[in-house]
Formats: sequence, C-alpha cells, structure tokens
Amino acid sequence: MVLVLAFLGVLAIIVLLTWKALQPSATRTTRAPSAPLVPVLNYRPPQHQAVQPPPPPPVLAPPRPTPPQRQAARGHGWVPRGQDITIAGMTVQGGMLYVGTGMPDAAGIGVEPALIDPTLPIDIRNPDWQGQSMDYWPCYGGISPSARGAYLSWLAGGRANPNTYIGYVFLYFYGLERRLLTEIPELDDSDAERAVLVAEVRRLLRIYSGNRSFKGYAEGLLEAVTLLDPAVRYDRAAPPVTEWSRELPTDLKIGLAQLAAEERAVPADWALSWYAHHPDTYLRTPAVRCPNEFLELFTKRYRAKFGDGLVVKPNKPRLSVSYYAASIGFHGHVDLENTALPDIGRLTGPITKLRDIVEAVTSDLEAYSRYLGRYPDGAGSPAAIALLPEGVTHRPSPETDALWSWAAQCIGGDGRGVISAQELISRWPTKTEKLTKADSVAIAQLLEHRGLGIEPDVRFGGSTPTPTSSIILFRRAERPVSAPGVEYAAALAIINLGMLVATADGTVSEPERRALRELAIEELDLSEDERLRLDAHAALVLTKPPTPAVLRRRLESLSTSRKATVGQLLTTIAAADGQVTPDEIRTLERLFTTLGLDPGAVYGSLHAAVADDLTRTEIPGKKKAGLRIPPSPASRQDSTTLTLDPERLARTRAESVLVAAELAEIFADDEPVAPPSLPPAVEAGVDGLDDAHSRFFHLLVARDTWSRADLDELAAEVGLMPDGALEILNDAAYDRTGEPLCEGSDPLDINQDIVKDMLG
Repeated sequence: MVLVLAFLGVLAIIVLLTWKALQPSATRTTRAPSAPLVPVLNYRPPQHQAVQPPPPPPVLAPPRPTPPQRQAARGHGWVPRGQDITIAGMTVQGGMLYVGTGMPDAAGIGVEPALIDPTLPIDIRNPDWQGQSMDYWPCYGGISPSARGAYLSWLAGGRANPNTYIGYVFLYFYGLERRLLTEIPELDDSDAERAVLVAEVRRLLRIYSGNRSFKGYAEGLLEAVTLLDPAVRYDRAAPPVTEWSRELPTDLKIGLAQLAAEERAVPADWALSWYAHHPDTYLRTPAVRCPNEFLELFTKRYRAKFGDGLVVKPNKPRLSVSYYAASIGFHGHVDLENTALPDIGRLTGPITKLRDIVEAVTSDLEAYSRYLGRYPDGAGSPAAIALLPEGVTHRPSPETDALWSWAAQCIGGDGRGVISAQELISRWPTKTEKLTKADSVAIAQLLEHRGLGIEPDVRFGGSTPTPTSSIILFRRAERPVSAPGVEYAAALAIINLGMLVATADGTVSEPERRALRELAIEELDLSEDERLRLDAHAALVLTKPPTPAVLRRRLESLSTSRKATVGQLLTTIAAADGQVTPDEIRTLERLFTTLGLDPGAVYGSLHAAVADDLTRTEIPGKKKAGLRIPPSPASRQDSTTLTLDPERLARTRAESVLVAAELAEIFADDEPVAPPSLPPAVEAGVDGLDDAHSRFFHLLVARDTWSRADLDELAAEVGLMPDGALEILNDAAYDRTGEPLCEGSDPLDINQDIVKDMLG
C-alpha cells in the first residue's frame, strides 16, 4: 500500500511539471521599428464578434486516420507558402500557418489562437463538422479534439469548402491577420509576401463573403494593410470609389498623401473623389443621377480654376488607420501609422475650395437631372440635350440630330431665315399643337448648342411661338449670350417703336433701316451676339409690323407724363434718318391720338428735337450737311419732307436712349406672375410639418417655378424665413422620398414628382 501511494505521488509530480512546461511565457515581445511603416497595437477589450454558423455542411470524408501522437515542444514559427506539414498523419499543403508550441499572441498575454500545436490530441474519426464544440472565441489550443480534426481536415482539403463551419475559416484567418499586421512590416521581402497573403484573404472573401461577420473583418483587414503597401496610387486610371461611404477610403488617402508628399497637383477625378467621400460633404441628386456629365463639367471648371490641379501642402499629422482585429490575440484595435505620408484627409481648406465648384456644377445640372428623373430613357433627346449646360457633351439622339440639321438648312446666305413656327413645332418631341414657355426655352437652348438662335426668344423678352406665327432662325456670334444685357431692353424698345413709325408708308427704306439700327444698336453698349439678335428681331417685325392697337394695349397703364415721354421718343425715332415724310407725320399724329396726346403737338415735338436747350451730348459718327429746319408747323404741306439738323438731332438721340430704357418694360411679352393669394386655411397637413410649414408647402407646390423675389414675398406672408422654411421642407422630402422638394436658388424649381408622395 505504501508503494502504491509513493508511485501515485511521483506520478502527480511528473504531471504537474509537465503542465507547467507546456504553459506559454507571459513576457510581451517587442521590436524596434526598422521602417517608416509602424504598426502600433492598442488593446481595447473586444465587445462582440458575430460568428454565425452557415447551414450544416455535408460530411467530409476525412483522410485515413492515424493514432494521434504527442510530440515534445520544439518551438514555433510561420510555415511559408508552398511548404507542407504533416500532423496526425494528415498532410496539409500550402503553408501559411503558425505551427509549434508556446507562441505568445500579438498582445503577449496568452497563446496565439491560430497556432497549431501538434502535441495536442486530435480526433479524426469523429470530426465536429458543425462546430458544435467550438467556443465563442475560437482558439486552436482551446477547441475540442473533434473540432481540431474537422479544422485540419478542412485545411488538408484545400481550404475552399463553401459549406464549412465559419469558425474554422476564422481560425485560419487569424494567422493571416497576425502575419500581415505584426511581422510583414519587418521583413526584407515584405512586398512579395504581402501580395501573397492579400491574395489569400481575397480568395477566402470570394468563397465566404456570404457570412457578414467574416466579410466585414476580411474587407477591414484588406483596407488596413494597404497602408503598408508602398505602391503608387495616384497613377491609376481612376481614383478609388466606394458606395455609401462617409469616410475616405484608405487607398484614396494614400494616393492624396503621395501627391502632397511629392508636391504634385491633385487630378480632377481624385479631387472630386476626395470631396465626395469627405465626412463633411455630400453630393446632391444631380451628381448621383448624372455622374458622367457631372464629372465632365467639374473637370473643366476645376482645370479652369486650378490649371493642372490643386497642389496641397503636406500637414504634420501622419497617415494612420485603425483596424478592429478579428483574433482575440490582439485584444482590441490595431493602429497602423505610416510616418512617411501626411494625413491630408484632415485638411478642410481644399474641401472649401472644391465646394464652390461642386455647388455651381450641381446647380447647372439640376434641370437636366430633373428631366432624367421624370424620363429615365430620355438622355440624348432634344429636350434633354437642351438642358445640358455649356461644357457638357452627350451623344444626341437621331431625332436631335435631325432637328439641328433642319434648322441649319433654314438659314440663308445673310445668316437668317424666316419660317413658319408650325414647322418647328412639328419637329419638337412633345408633339403638341402649342409650345409652352418651358418648351420655348428648351428650343432656344438646344439651338444654342449648335451656334444658332431663334426670334422670338422668351429669354430675351419674346413671346412663345404659335402655329400661326413666324420665327427667324439666325447664326449666333462666336461668343453667344443667353440673357439680355442691361441696355438690350432699351434697344428692343427703339426697334419696335421705330418699326411702328417707319412702316407708315408701307416700306422701310434703306436709310431708315440704317438710321434705326444706328440709333437702336450702335449707340448702345451691346455685345455682338445681341446686335445679331436685334437685326433678326427687326427682320421679324417687318414680317408683321406692329399696329397702333398693339401700342395702345401696352401703354394704357402709363401715366400721362410717361405717355408724353413716349411721344417724344416716337418723334425722335421718326427723325432718326434726318427727315420725316408726310406719311410718317400722319402716323405720328395717329399714334399721338392713341396715346391720348394732342396730335397737333407732333410738329412741336419735332421742333423740340432740335431745340438749343437740349443737353449737348455728342454722338460719334459722320455728320450730315445741307439739312434745314422748317420755320413753323403751319408752313408744312403734305407733299413736303421735313428735314432736320443732324448735329442737334444727335443730341436728341442721346436722350432718346435714356427714354427708351425707361420704357423698355412696355415691350415685355410676359407679365410677371404674382404670388397666389393666401387661402384662409390649408385642409391637408403634411406629415412631419407644423401648420405654418404645411401651409407654406401647399402654396409653394402650386407653381413649378418661383423667382427669388416672389418666394421671399410668399414666405413673408406666411410668417416664415424663406431659407429656413425651404430647408425644413427639403428635409421632410428627403425623409419621405430620398429627394429634395425644391432645387435651385433663382429661380427655385419645385419637384412635382414627389409632392404626392409627401401628401400620401
């Protein structure tokens, strides 16, 4: 009995000593950094690692089992790629594993979870394919022998079975993660091995991306280790772009840092990607819906402002990335820092400069974007091309090409062509009998893309063409303008009034044309394109001269003093060529009657045009000689032509320009639309809005477009600040539909497509 007790005591001592020998050292291993790429381990207690098992896999046929053998501890290490190992009679090919005993984990606290310890028991006869015996945090040394059998069988089978338990994939992934984050930076041939390990992670990701947890960790690891890759990023064909990202991708940050470190200009597409991924910015609907057009216009304006691009001065913070490790051996986050590259992603100055361009491009593409929102297949159509801002190209549809070709053929050798508006209407895609004002604007913009113009043009105060009216197509100047200048309206008034008088005798003589053009065009500060437009307008007026009834309708709201001013202007225009015919005098008398003025005052006005007390403003140009002033109105005969002193007439003409400017509004074809009157109450509320904003919403959506002045007046009547109210309405629209209710500033356009959704 004593011998038995003694034997048991010796056996217990042996077991205790053996157990202590197998425990890993708790000493933290440290390394002196040998490269600018420095991994810094920050240990934060992990909170959650979602490892969800896939559907039960089919039973794998294991290799022929051999009795597990306990081996003595002989150290540990990394098995490189291509090197085979044999464990428990199974040959695992391909390497890329940690094998041995006693290897500390990355934090130096416990045993490395990925370490395959060949001394531990393995049950190959009853493998745990389902991972039922696996712990929540898998560790090779802590899993059951049957789980080790299943894991080693998966490794030996090629590490590719898509139905394997995801915990085994994670166990293998831990080793790749450990190697990439802690050992690769210090290897002489780090680039080659890094590429091999990255390729292996990508292979696993293709097979097991169905598991969201593994997908997240694998993608995060790939993102983190790019910081350790010295390859140049900015010479790629396109910058890295990720969807729904509110953070700069690491590849993008590296490329921008390399550009700054080398003092190179940031290319336009890299600048736009920088802006789009910055956490303090967002791209509105036009940029998302029309990415190609947006990039093209942004690139042109970016280069116009910055040449080859922004050159960003490196800042002091170094580029770093934080990765939450999958392996419990890291005990939290891993922070990697590249001491050679600045973190210019933190800079706000360049983003502010880019914001100005982005906002301008967005605004210019809003109308085009809204059209594609309503007609997704409409790109290239006449209406869509018409809405493209200058500087953006798009392949036109055959219908668009046909309309351009027809318009060019209508223009004669003098640069103009008179046609029936019906011919144009029949070629417009809406196929309606009458054009809307929006159609008229679109047609003018479409023709402008090919250097052509149309009169009347609603953008320049013209009326909307009707099927029974005539239009003039003409060639534009090299630098076309899309909106009238400050003096254009005055010139237009002179042309219209002048034609009213000049056609009194049934014809407009060449001297009358020349004098009228000199008064209306050459005396004013007009662009070459505006001059061509006024010539086209004058030719259009000749096709259907205005009548006194037209003038009466336009002037009926004027005060008596303003009507007298119009009378003065009419007599000056009549005398612009240095003479007034009897027919023109009779016309002036009828016009004076229409204005409610004394027709007998015509001669007085003509004499006033050459009176000495007028302001002496010299008009440049050759003076005419041999003209005289009749002594008094009573001496005239119907057959007599009244001749006037050109020098005094020139001074009168200078004042006429100012008078015409004052009266220009009487020739505006479209009256401004007043804001709708406020109803006593709004019956239907809008979800998420209070009563005041609901009321403002209903009034706002009653029209498609608002000028800034009308909008401010409407908001004041409701008792709201316009910009704040619009922001609240747009936020509500984003919540309900993902798109804004209103876009633009002046004019403000209402997206009618989402109104019903907001009321639903």
